Amino acid sequence: MIRFLIVSAATFALLAPAAARSQTQDASPEQLFESLWQTFDQKYALFEAKALDWQALYDIYRPKVTTDTGDEELFEIMAAMLSHLNDNHVLLQAEPLGREYSAGYIGKYLNKMGLAGALQFLARRPLPERYFRSPPATICEGRFLYGWVDEGIGYFHINSFQDIDASAAAVDSILEYFTGARAMIVDVRRNSGGDDRVSKEVADRFADRQRLYMVTRDRNGPAHGDFDPPKYWIVNPEPHTFTKPVILLTNRLSVSSGENFTLAMRVLPHVTVVGDFTSGCFADMAWYDLPNGWRYSLSKNWFVDYAGRCWEGIGVPPDIMVPGEELRENVDPAFELALELLQGDGPALQDESVSAEEARKLAGVKCIR
Repeated sequence: MIRFLIVSAATFALLAPAAARSQTQDASPEQLFESLWQTFDQKYALFEAKALDWQALYDIYRPKVTTDTGDEELFEIMAAMLSHLNDNHVLLQAEPLGREYSAGYIGKYLNKMGLAGALQFLARRPLPERYFRSPPATICEGRFLYGWVDEGIGYFHINSFQDIDASAAAVDSILEYFTGARAMIVDVRRNSGGDDRVSKEVADRFADRQRLYMVTRDRNGPAHGDFDPPKYWIVNPEPHTFTKPVILLTNRLSVSSGENFTLAMRVLPHVTVVGDFTSGCFADMAWYDLPNGWRYSLSKNWFVDYAGRCWEGIGVPPDIMVPGEELRENVDPAFELALELLQGDGPALQDESVSAEEARKLAGVKCIR
């Protein structure tokens, strides 16, 4: 389950696998539109999840494209049609025009700030350094940042999920550093995703027992409802496991594998999710070329939580809502609430017995553990 959302939504096009791009300069605007629409019709996995009538969108947007449609206008028509998918993993790139479009929540940053500005914005750490008792440390090429923020309370920010072996070793060392901590704040705000296997590896180090947290299915046929058998994802405790009170901070800039990590953490009784909804894109991406050299991506599978709920286009809801993603006057309300909740014995354990029961039911079934 490796996805191409590695640094940020704005870099999808840059991080897509390099491929020989055959360009047919004489492809008509109508042919280009048909190629895009038909590939989505046959490959996109989330039409049913989003109750979206793809044929109706064809009927609306296809008549707008004629032989005389210019490249800029064609790009706008395609982007307008794709916007209805509300999916960060749907991107359209027209390199000759110098344009990229994202159909999801992150797209507003790309469209407003441009590529360089969006990259800079999304790369900033969410927590102001003034909250740390001493300068925080980083590890694993800067992907993980950690430090003490109160007596006995550790803080751990993850900005992406990459390199499973290095990440596992890094998190083990972080948990060793926090030996004696009575609670921890884990932060996936401004987390741009990566590899779901890595996010599970990290979540395993907070698990109290085996629990089902996610089910995925790959689309495998021309009909919108054609899918492979399900794959079951189960958190599985590791030798280095932290099961004391944990607050997980999320917001709308928690993207892709950061959201699936949230699905894993929220089934743990000692974890309370604080902040805003996540971004609302979970599936893996596939990239395709148009005959004129433009590129686009789509979501190729369907992700649901342990109870069968699909949060695509919505985002994972927090246990305690603190709306927003931008700080004001260097104040972090979600973090301050997390500190308040962790005073004393911390939040009460939540009843997550269903996730454990669902994991037990899967005994003998092939699962991702």
